[in-house]
Amino acid sequence: MGIPGLWKLLESSAHVMSFKELCLIEGPILEYRQTGSIIMGVDAGLWMTQCQTVFHKPHHAQMGSNPELRALLYKLVQLVQAGVVAVFVFDGPERPAVKRGKQVKTKPHWLVKGFIEMIEIFGFYHHQAPGEADAELAYLDRLQLIDGILTDDGDVALFGARRIIRKMNKANLDEITVYTSASMEEDPAVQLTQGGFLLLALMSGGDYNTVGVPGCGIGVAHALARCGFGDSLLEACNSPVIDLALFLPGWRKGIRKALVTNSRGYLQSRKLALARKIDSTFPDTSVLDLYTHPTTSWSPGFSIPAFDSWIIKVPDLANLAKYCHEKFGWSSNVIKTKFEKSLYPSLFVRRLTMPLDVHQQIQNHVVHGYVNDEQPQ
Repeated sequence: MGIPGLWKLLESSAHVMSFKELCLIEGPILEYRQTGSIIMGVDAGLWMTQCQTVFHKPHHAQMGSNPELRALLYKLVQLVQAGVVAVFVFDGPERPAVKRGKQVKTKPHWLVKGFIEMIEIFGFYHHQAPGEADAELAYLDRLQLIDGILTDDGDVALFGARRIIRKMNKANLDEITVYTSASMEEDPAVQLTQGGFLLLALMSGGDYNTVGVPGCGIGVAHALARCGFGDSLLEACNSPVIDLALFLPGWRKGIRKALVTNSRGYLQSRKLALARKIDSTFPDTSVLDLYTHPTTSWSPGFSIPAFDSWIIKVPDLANLAKYCHEKFGWSSNVIKTKFEKSLYPSLFVRRLTMPLDVHQQIQNHVVHGYVNDEQPQ
């Protein structure tokens, strides 16, 4: 998914840290939003696909009731423990019809209904993008309506994401790997901007054209991106005064010259044969448009999400217990044990980071005789 070989390329720009540390240190200082915590965007479709893939094997029936939903529940618990406000974004009906050479299914994923029910019970939020979830998430991140994107799909960088978070260490579920647009641009070994990621996808292959330029690997595409060809292309695509049809011939000529001469020294060797493949059909302008002008909630004719309502909440434990009993067949003792181990400690942290309505608390104390909206037993 995304650009093959991308994460290996970005290794030196990554920062490994604790998820809880990120949330508890950074969340309280985001006073402009007054949520008390960071808001994390999550690609909901990717989560469902990952959980379905794990259990797509023989002996599925021996794994208990609804193992995919159970796996999603454990992932939601990790977000509660970290102390984040999570916004799950689902793909919408206007996403491209073909992705990675396959027809995109328009029928909703069978896990969606049960997953959304869990998301709401946990006190998190969900939003359906009009188009692709990764483009929507990147736009939310660029507008600083969220503070990062939890995903394994590198395309969010291509769409302009500021911060990407991956969870890869199964032995330490609190460990995350963080990539920021600043670190990826400033790292001498990476030097990739949004335009650079665009060129990687166009030349070495991506979701909308898996081949790219035949014979061009990610290493060559990266070298050309460092020369600035992706930046100039992205600027031309977004400029109201540049005619793309007039711009592209000179741009292609520059790429061919760079491949033939290697004047900047970023290539391991000159690429004469590859230069001959940069013809008038490159780039595919329909693919280019999908990358540079994706359909989002800010596109004409669509409504933006209710981001003002994204505040930290605590899970609805009564409904969560009922859900676990109905979906997974857990007994009351099993539910009690699991909640005590995984949920109860994190609830104190979430309570501490929730915005305090001072006027309401004083009224509760003075008028009603109790504190923090908890009736005395």
